[in-house]
Amino acid sequence: MLVAALGGEGGGVLTNWLIEVAQQAGWHCQSTSLAGVAQRTGATIYYLEFLPQDAGPKPPVMSLFPAQGDIDIAVTSEIAEAGRMLSRGFVSPDRTALISSDHRVYGITEKSATGDGTVDADFIIELSARYAKRFIHFDLLELVQRHGTVISAGLLGAIAGAGVLPFAKSIFTDVISSGKGAAANGAAFEESFQRAASGGVAHFEPEVIPPFVLPEATTALGGRLLPKVAGLPAAVHEVVYLGIQRLLDYQDEAYADDFLSRLAAVAERDGGDDDYALTRETARWLALWMAYEDIPRVAQLKCRPSREAEVRAEVGAAPEQAMQVSEYFHPRIEEVAALLPSGLGRRLLSPGITRRLMEPFLGPRKLRTDKFWTLWTMRRLASLRHRRRKTLGYEQEWTMIERWLGSVQAAQSAGLAQAIADCGQMVKGYGATRHRTTSRLMQILDEVEQGRVRDASAVRGLQSAAMAGDDPEPFEQALMQGQ
Repeated sequence: MLVAALGGEGGGVLTNWLIEVAQQAGWHCQSTSLAGVAQRTGATIYYLEFLPQDAGPKPPVMSLFPAQGDIDIAVTSEIAEAGRMLSRGFVSPDRTALISSDHRVYGITEKSATGDGTVDADFIIELSARYAKRFIHFDLLELVQRHGTVISAGLLGAIAGAGVLPFAKSIFTDVISSGKGAAANGAAFEESFQRAASGGVAHFEPEVIPPFVLPEATTALGGRLLPKVAGLPAAVHEVVYLGIQRLLDYQDEAYADDFLSRLAAVAERDGGDDDYALTRETARWLALWMAYEDIPRVAQLKCRPSREAEVRAEVGAAPEQAMQVSEYFHPRIEEVAALLPSGLGRRLLSPGITRRLMEPFLGPRKLRTDKFWTLWTMRRLASLRHRRRKTLGYEQEWTMIERWLGSVQAAQSAGLAQAIADCGQMVKGYGATRHRTTSRLMQILDEVEQGRVRDASAVRGLQSAAMAGDDPEPFEQALMQGQ
């Protein structure tokens, strides 16, 4: 048996349970493990071999590592890990039963990709059904979260329910019925057992969410803003409403009003194709771009009370338990200059003594935000958002925003306008990544404005090349082909 589990999912506990089950059933069981890498770049792999104690007069000699084509049971706590089992040759159509939760936990490479770097879960499920002798999958994460436990209990239930080990259910339940969280573990085990025993080939069907309805105003602020939202097509109400909430938290009412006025101009030229997709997607990317993450925004997010609650929940700290929180910062000269008035910011960016004097305060550092003075400093930095409109960063961002919106409105066709609007999703990241993505977006707008790119497919081709990654060559080649 090969088990792949992520950090914190109880893979070691699951292995110990399986060893105990085997021993109570009168079997030998040997296990080894290979630790994964932190930050979700890999799972910890547990390898177990089972043999009846009456298989021979001498103690068996078991292998310490798995071999391709020699795995009877493969168990994964997440569907992308099932794909890795397939790619490594550990799943054989003539012998391997594959048991997996079909939820996703996104890896670092998926999260850090400039474009859509996510793995296609449906494709992995299709391959698993094709290449495993037997494939059992369902959403174990949803199941164990309802029971207030971790996924190891659900995996044990799935293994028992699938009948892939020749051990009685009573032995499994006896093993899991003791220790911390026994009640929750037992409930998760039982439901998972029943799901696996009945075939367990189904995605979790979430509760149907009713269509969004614009709420009634309950405050004076809502009374001023909500009628403007109601004046837009109903198909865009939800994304606009969420955008307003983000911008009110980010800046103020006037800023949210700027968002609505610019969106209304886009809606006027929207012909209503695909449920007003032009207005809807412009609203999505405009709200995100307007809430760009500068120093005040980062400080605002770091020092709000809800963040402490989130950290406590993540590390499992009790309310009365002392907790130390170290935040990682890497301020660059560009971020500091963006916080200053335009003239001073440009002066700081130019070579000279002022820039050299700032260098000791820049670069990577860790700050304890559970300390009074650090938290006080964060709050002071967050308060600078009220001066944001006078800063160099605001000027730079809004120069690009207005140019992008102007190109959307000036497009000669609805398809071209939609393609330019969709380029708003290019603006992401921070530091060098943000500079690269915004610079390439401006280059695409250059091509459109100068008439070298005239149709939607060409714009989308340039966008795809621009989002390919750090290497500039694919984008440069796409620009040359466009010319």
